[in-house]
Amino acid sequence: MGKIYNWFQERLEIQAIADDISSKYVPPHVNIFYCIGGITFVCFLIQVATGFAMTFYYRPSVIDAFASIEYMMTQVNFGWLIRSIHRWSASMMVLMMILHIFRVYLTGGFKKPRELTWITGVLLATITVSFGVTGYSLPWDQVGYWACKIVTGVPEAIPLIGVPLVELLRGGASVGQATLTRFYSLHTFVLPLLIAVLMLSHFLMIRKQGIIKKPDLNDPKLRAKLAKGMGHNYYGEPAWPNDLLYIFPVVILGTFALIIGLAIMEPSAFGEKANPFATPLEILPEWYFYPTFNLLRVLPNKLLGISAMAAVPLGLLTVPFFENANKYQNPFRRPIAMIIFLIGTILAIWLGIGATLSIDKAITLGLF
Repeated sequence: MGKIYNWFQERLEIQAIADDISSKYVPPHVNIFYCIGGITFVCFLIQVATGFAMTFYYRPSVIDAFASIEYMMTQVNFGWLIRSIHRWSASMMVLMMILHIFRVYLTGGFKKPRELTWITGVLLATITVSFGVTGYSLPWDQVGYWACKIVTGVPEAIPLIGVPLVELLRGGASVGQATLTRFYSLHTFVLPLLIAVLMLSHFLMIRKQGIIKKPDLNDPKLRAKLAKGMGHNYYGEPAWPNDLLYIFPVVILGTFALIIGLAIMEPSAFGEKANPFATPLEILPEWYFYPTFNLLRVLPNKLLGISAMAAVPLGLLTVPFFENANKYQNPFRRPIAMIIFLIGTILAIWLGIGATLSIDKAITLGLF
């Protein structure tokens, strides 16, 4: 083992890498909520693994797509489990991403000098949601087909560029083979490439900037305190072994166990093959699209609905630049930010619940 270690040490200086990782300090206020970003990444890795496995059987053809999913679910060994894990890890990834944004927003983790870290995070969130849009239609079942038709038709309300944009998304005037090919290419190649680049940038920025002000470990006074076992209440504890050896594996294994358990208890279903001539009585997207779905449903002007949808990511991108005027990170010392957060969260939940009700109760929820 010693010869193998020395061989790698001479070429890669692995000891310096290990020392750099183990010398990092974790702030004392960091708790399980700071692991949510890591859980999101674990869900993404599960998505990549299960998605890659499904490409061996999936055929991106309007004729064969549904049959390939049916074959995977009924004939392939554990095919039903792989697809169910893919579905549940997608939902878990979106949920953890939302909670991660909440945590960073509430703790002021986007403040100077971490504005770019926040911006890449918002872009990652947008791409994550785009995975849901493109992946939902790939089975080419009734719900997927009609959801694709509705989604690709939304941009038509945009003046001047609306119709060309719809034709670009669909590959023609109507939804068909060209549309499925585009969605498959986006889902399996373009979006994974974009999210990989943004994730790398995001992680490098976190590595560079940290999550709080870094202590100067070269300060002789601090080093003297640490040598005596003092100073940890302010500067935290070393990442090794507490976090890297104990907490991280527990969080990762717990995420795996939860997703696999959900996949076994509630496997993914497959409905009827897409029929362009038979509109389903009810079309509901995945739960994380409920607010936007309801928004487009209740607003009489589609352009207004599109503007409201676009305002969410655009507003999030501007948060660091408006919030830097307030130097505090404590949410209780940022009343305006807290009011905006509460109003936005309540509105999203309200619209989400309304999406599951009939159109006449979509806004009132039947309460008044």
